[in-house]
Amino acid sequence: MQATQATTFRSLQTFLDKTSDRLQTLQLQAATGKRINRPSDDPTAISPVLTSRTQIQAANRYIETISTGLDRIDNMDGYLSSIENTMVRLKEISIAAVNGAVSDEDLQTYAEEVGQLRQSLMADANAQIDGKYLFAGYNEKEEPFALNPAYPGNPEYPAGGVAQIIEVDPPLADPARLLDDGGNPVTSLTVPGEGTWNLDTTDPAAYELTFTPEPGFVGETSVAYALDGTTPEAGTLDYAPPSPVVYKGDDGDMQFEIAPNELITVNLTGKAMMQEPIDIFAQVTKLQEALEAKDKGAVQAMIGPLEDAANQIRGERSLKGNIGKRLETAASQMEKIKIDMEEFRSRYEDADLLETITQLMQQEQSFQAALSVTGKVSQMSILDYI
Repeated sequence: MQATQATTFRSLQTFLDKTSDRLQTLQLQAATGKRINRPSDDPTAISPVLTSRTQIQAANRYIETISTGLDRIDNMDGYLSSIENTMVRLKEISIAAVNGAVSDEDLQTYAEEVGQLRQSLMADANAQIDGKYLFAGYNEKEEPFALNPAYPGNPEYPAGGVAQIIEVDPPLADPARLLDDGGNPVTSLTVPGEGTWNLDTTDPAAYELTFTPEPGFVGETSVAYALDGTTPEAGTLDYAPPSPVVYKGDDGDMQFEIAPNELITVNLTGKAMMQEPIDIFAQVTKLQEALEAKDKGAVQAMIGPLEDAANQIRGERSLKGNIGKRLETAASQMEKIKIDMEEFRSRYEDADLLETITQLMQQEQSFQAALSVTGKVSQMSILDYI
């Protein structure tokens, strides 16, 4: 069958179109470095490419979360180290103060240093990072520690005192009464130099007992009572001063997801750090008060509790160190997963640049040749056959 000139021209035009499309595809692959730039380039490879991209994005999120967690751990460790060093110095002061050669003036100097160290502890416990309090739990916008206005030894303690409820279990009830020094039943009793006991008998089935310490009274005391209102052998009710520092944060654990279904706590609440199980502020305040009172026996009694308080901080540092190690391990694992997924994605999506450029050059030569042939054919007429 004889081909007409129009048929030949259409065939050449079709070849040119295909060659041009292939040339554009190769040029795009060479420019982007990717073999797949749209789903139609390789429909079977789209699923593994999208899956690998999703896993890479997830790994990046985990790595960012882990990095944030490591920053918190590092910041906490710095402040815990400072607190630990302060506790070591406080123990050194207590040991030095019980030396027989220490004068009252030296004890007062030590007391003033302890007061400064307590302020240092407060500053570390109220540490801020990026405007957020580090040891406040979820309540990051509010300073976690403040002087307790209800503590009789603090400057803010009111002259009239603050009534503090004394828990009694089971509660006192009618006809129970407090007993004064003469064994007489009373509902209110003032002890000079200490404070005032008061028994609220409004509810006969459950009395409320309070003690209002005088300003400056920071010791412990007790009061005798009688369940039947007259028998002094019933026992005594004890009062212990509140903590000199109150915690205003919360107990929220800040948990970060560092791997699928794996959560880890990356914060430390001030309460767990400074007040549980040992109230560090209370121990430091007792040391300062003992030094101010020139009571070497009381100072010596503080050596053990101060060491226990330092061990409490060391324990928290150790726990956070373990968490930091786990975060570093998780970060390494996520980096490895990311690299593996990048290799997997590259296998399907990325182009072999050397092969692509070689094919591009061949395709350009083929396209130029096709253009040359097409040009010659389009110039032919019937006169060329005569």
